[in-house]
Amino acid sequence: MFASIRQLLTHRLTLTVALTDTGNLHTFRLRTAWLVCAGVFALSGWLGMVLAGDLAGARITATLTGNTEAKYYLDMITELRAQRDAEREQMRTIAQQLGVLQARIDRFDALGNKLKAEGTIIDVSGTESFEDEEGIPDGRGGPMELPPMSTIPSIEDIRLQVVSLTEEADFAEIALETSLALAIRSSLGAGPGGGIPYLWPVITDTYRLSSPFGWRSDPFRKTRKWHGGMDFADRTGSPIIAAADGVVTFVGWRMGYGNLVEIKHENGFSTRYGHLTRGTVKEGDRVNAGDLVALMGSTGRSTGPHLHFEVRKDGNVLNPLAFIKDTREQVRQQARSGRGNELLSEFKKQNKAAKK
Repeated sequence: MFASIRQLLTHRLTLTVALTDTGNLHTFRLRTAWLVCAGVFALSGWLGMVLAGDLAGARITATLTGNTEAKYYLDMITELRAQRDAEREQMRTIAQQLGVLQARIDRFDALGNKLKAEGTIIDVSGTESFEDEEGIPDGRGGPMELPPMSTIPSIEDIRLQVVSLTEEADFAEIALETSLALAIRSSLGAGPGGGIPYLWPVITDTYRLSSPFGWRSDPFRKTRKWHGGMDFADRTGSPIIAAADGVVTFVGWRMGYGNLVEIKHENGFSTRYGHLTRGTVKEGDRVNAGDLVALMGSTGRSTGPHLHFEVRKDGNVLNPLAFIKDTREQVRQQARSGRGNELLSEFKKQNKAAKK
């Protein structure tokens, strides 16, 4: 028997094709073994689809046999599978968002501990229960009741809840960051004449605040991103002044910031001035609050001429508004009186003199 099978597999089949237009004959020789292998491969693939319950194979079978009822139910199964896959993707997205929210809650705890240390928040944890006049504690409790099936939220309800919680978290985080910055500012007594940032950095009366500190929609990717500074939009070349006394530690190009000036101040503070046309100071220069340090531009990751201004303490970003808000009108009045133009004029004269 095996000898007969071996002999069959070693046979060659001759296939002759005659072309009607030219009358030419084309002969093809095929081994029987090749045809058997191709047949086995096709059969195994079809059997695999059927045995695995593959919908495509089942649909082919239903179509070939003309079983319209089976085809109808197979279409329903296909639709349900697509719906299931979409819901799985939504749940995956929601899980990622919940992970981000959990990380932010952990961050709130850390910020809360800092604020407690600064005396901004009173810690009420671990306090004793209130008692009534007879000394009986105010007991509270009750069984946990599960919601009825009709009130169990859908995936869309959960998604909307996550969006709402994210917005609330945005507000809470900015409030905590601002409270922390205010507490630090109050504890150090920041004000004129010191090395703690306090002065509004844009000395014009035509600027606008184009982006505040905190969460925002990224101007390039249109996704939510943390913005660790304040953006001031105005004309290219507008004067930018130092927010406090300090030493210039960096002047040049930095990824994302474009042209950047960084100034080191007292008590671990530093300020950054980004997206500049150019800096007007050099590394190592000592500057006083109100000195011209840069000209506004649109370099780096920027959509238009503006200043990206940061306040940092020990490398951590703080809300700049808590430090500089009290001097906004003061600097605006200086701009209206022409102080900004005077600084630009002095800088141009110094440049001319240096070139000579």
